[in-house]
Parts: sequence; C-alpha cells; structure tokens
Amino acid sequence: MTSDARTWWEDDPARLEQEISDTQGFAPLLTWTPEGAGRLEGPLPLWPFSRSAPVGISDLLDPFVVRVEYGHAFPAAPPQVLPLVPQPVPSIRGFTQYHLLPSGRLCLLQNADQWYPWSSTTELLLKASGWAIELALLEAKAITEMSVSGIVDDASFDDLIAATIAATDS
Repeated sequence: MTSDARTWWEDDPARLEQEISDTQGFAPLLTWTPEGAGRLEGPLPLWPFSRSAPVGISDLLDPFVVRVEYGHAFPAAPPQVLPLVPQPVPSIRGFTQYHLLPSGRLCLLQNADQWYPWSSTTELLLKASGWAIELALLEAKAITEMSVSGIVDDASFDDLIAATIAATDS
C-alpha cells in the first residue's frame, strides 16, 4: 500500500512562496529546507521593532539563530521556533516565566486563538527576536523573569535595555 499523502507546501505552493518571501523579507538569511513538513533556519534581526533600537544593541546580544519547524498541519497550526544560538540552559525549560516549552522550543502564543490559518510566521519571528533580548537581560541579571506580553509593541523595557548595554560597556 502506498501513501498519497502530501505535505502543506506540496499541496499549497503559493503559500510556501508567500512564507519564504515574507520570512526572508523579515530575516534575509533564513534558508528553506524542503524535508518533511519543511523548516527555515538562520539568524533573526537583532532589533526588528518599529521603534528605534537602543544604541549599542549589538553589544548586548549576538545574532539569534533559530530553526522554524513547520508541521504537516500548517497553516492551521503554527510553526515551532527552536533557538539554536544561543541555546537557553536546560534548567529553564518548561517554566512559563521563561516562555520555553520542555522541548526547548519557544512558547510564543498565550492562547490558541492567537494563531489563524492566515497568520504570518513573521509575527512569531518578531516575538522570537524580543525573546532573545529578554534572554540577554536575564543573563545580565537585569531582570529575573521574562515579561508576560513580550517587548515587540511594549517599550517599557527600552530604558532598561539601554542601561544594561551601558553597564556592560563600562
């Protein structure tokens, strides 16, 4: 018996083309691998937010490299984002205050209703970039846990980020 099963990107090549275009527009070095349900891998921008970056942001963190793992149910189910560099220490996996699943993948959605079949993977990548900044703040001991809603649209951490950068420069 043979299987005629096809994955999402074989069944919907236009969505694949849109995914690659959108994600590489956000992070040009992401590369697509068409194995299984597919994946993207590469570095994310250090500060992809609509507000100005704190001066010296590259002194606080190194490029954040991720793997975006698609499932066969995409786009009905969101892809998973796995940090590759830096990898968070295993002892913080599974704790909600660090937004890490026990598998080491990022928990980027508070509720299932935050993802729709027409949602964009770049929304998750924005949150992942913010997560990397909060991880750097944790490692610098500027915060003790990550924020609930992230820093994508919330500028309340910007002064703390700038102060942390200044402290690491001195």
